[in-house]
Amino acid sequence: MPQQTLTQSQKIIFIIVAIIILLVVLMLLGVIPGLKSNEKRNPSEMPAVTLEFWGIDSAQAFKDVLEQYQSLYPNVTINYRQVNENEYESNLLNALAAQKGPDILMVKHNWILKHSDKLYPSSILLKDLKASFVDVVAEDLYYNGKVWALPVYVDTLALYYNKDFFNSAGIAMPPATWDDFVKDTQLLTKKNANGEIIQSGAALGTVSNIRNAVDIVLLLMLHNNQKIVDEKGRGIFDTTNGVNAVNFYLSFANPASPNYSWNEHFPNALEAFAQNKLAMLIDYSSAMKTLEVLNSYLNYSIAPLPQPSSAIAKQNYANYWAFSVSATSKYPQQAWDFVYFLVNAGAPAYLNATLRPAANRVLIQSCKNDEKLSVFCEQALTAKTWLQFNPEENTIIFKNMLESILSGQVAPLTALHEAAQRINRNFNQ
Repeated sequence: MPQQTLTQSQKIIFIIVAIIILLVVLMLLGVIPGLKSNEKRNPSEMPAVTLEFWGIDSAQAFKDVLEQYQSLYPNVTINYRQVNENEYESNLLNALAAQKGPDILMVKHNWILKHSDKLYPSSILLKDLKASFVDVVAEDLYYNGKVWALPVYVDTLALYYNKDFFNSAGIAMPPATWDDFVKDTQLLTKKNANGEIIQSGAALGTVSNIRNAVDIVLLLMLHNNQKIVDEKGRGIFDTTNGVNAVNFYLSFANPASPNYSWNEHFPNALEAFAQNKLAMLIDYSSAMKTLEVLNSYLNYSIAPLPQPSSAIAKQNYANYWAFSVSATSKYPQQAWDFVYFLVNAGAPAYLNATLRPAANRVLIQSCKNDEKLSVFCEQALTAKTWLQFNPEENTIIFKNMLESILSGQVAPLTALHEAAQRINRNFNQ
């Protein structure tokens, strides 16, 4: 019989089938970025393993994920423990020092430089990390040639606005730029005959009653083309641009400024927003849960954070926790297997339970249809971070800097210079 030759269409079909087979094999082997095989194996062939897991979320957040994983691996028992976020780091360090720490743990995105010596690194390659997650993840979690943690979500600051206030003021759309933000603040701020604010246009300018004051100021520095630290982690924000960013923030609490809309006599900004005393609030996605508790009837929406009118590329401020494995774990491979499952197949269940925005690029696409989370998911793509050796100490330094300026004790440039020096002293140590 004469030898048959493949047509062009047959060749294409053959190539496609071959590619699909190859992809399946790579997925099963865990070679494709972020993917691991979770096929069921015979439990009798696998030793029983118990893993301790610490986090800041409620046990309900992991209920479905743990059930899914343990149905695949019945030989693995995972005991989850919720730890108060404010006490988490100290409790974790004490437990690790006593050799009683968890196998799997949550870490803040900016803890890697500070705590990488206490972690067991992942086998994931940098190129795979970048392919699977938004850009800021590689900036935060890749250090010294290794990936130390993986996230399920990445949160960013966004603009919460009271729709009733906007409608009453004839403002059809939320502000897209900081110039628009200033105009809207002035329109939305109402004062009584004594000049006292009875309705605030925007909560900026103070420290004690704005929980994200430091993050907002740091973002304003980035928007003002001012880097916070250099490539080695030394503070370089004590410049004219840095002062301009700080002065812009503080102007909203300055009675002599046309931006004046907020002061320390207001309750916490989130509470003020829930009480219909505040028109615009800058906060993370976690504020949604609190608002639901404080005022489930509040007529509000969420918009992207304003950007500079001259900005070519958007910049948003990142804040999130990731999942890692302890260096003291007796079962690091099994612990990482669970983390791989959590950030991939288990991610939808966790995100649904916690109402957080996805960090995985594929999941961001599906998140775009969510009325409120879509803003945070899209902003994760432009989230920024900065190099920190002691994040908690840095927050205290910036709070003290702002309060020293607010009190009138120190000039802005001097306060910024002293803050940069304090950060650099920590860097040198």
